[in-house]
Amino acid sequence: MASPIQPLNPEGNGVHTPTPAATVLLIPWDPESPAHVERMYEQRVACGWKAEQVESWRALQRSGKYTLQWVVLDPSLPSTPSKIQKHTTAYPQQSTHLLDTATSLGGKPRPISSPPSSQSLTSFIPVGHISLNTEYEEAGRVDAEEGLYFIATFWISPPLQGSGLGRAAMDAVEKMAISEPLNAKMLALSTVANEYEGKAERWAALERDPPAISNQDWYARRGYMVFKTVDEMWSERDARGREWWFGAVFMRKEI
Repeated sequence: MASPIQPLNPEGNGVHTPTPAATVLLIPWDPESPAHVERMYEQRVACGWKAEQVESWRALQRSGKYTLQWVVLDPSLPSTPSKIQKHTTAYPQQSTHLLDTATSLGGKPRPISSPPSSQSLTSFIPVGHISLNTEYEEAGRVDAEEGLYFIATFWISPPLQGSGLGRAAMDAVEKMAISEPLNAKMLALSTVANEYEGKAERWAALERDPPAISNQDWYARRGYMVFKTVDEMWSERDARGREWWFGAVFMRKEI
């Protein structure tokens, strides 16, 4: 998602229906690859926040505290070339392919071709990324637990939002989370609350309309339930420099 206060466009209405797993693939981010690091930085710049943290994520990915993965379109689908073209037209610096070179996942060894070569490794153009973290990014907000992972740094290329990729990425990451090496028992996340004091005034000052369907509602449809609220979690400044605060909800789901 673009930022906690610029939500990913939800898709559809009513009860969540799982998207076919083949819609997207998840490929681990390689913290040792300069190309992977540069692409993550570019996507965080496009996202609008945390680009300056990418370098620090390398050690977290190696340790298994972060399990950052690229969101990749299924190459077998007829719609994939046109979707990639939409993404690379918007972000031409992201038009080059990456290679699947990560040797670990969740802090544990991940087999790849041995010896690896450009001919034996999968090449791909990621259209987003998502992470499963063992700890919440701000200390003291939520205690870490065995089997609990936090969904974080979730971003889908804006030209492709509204096409089901957000749902597909969530389907894929939930399925992956319960498997080796993570063996997750519960997933949690934080997002902007539906209601908070001065909501209408805040959006008007920021000269934007609130989303038609909130992030909180979107995740609730997937079975995530609120377990904690925070009155002032994130802020954004308006054109006059005034800082506006947004409330947050923490949500979780047993898987």
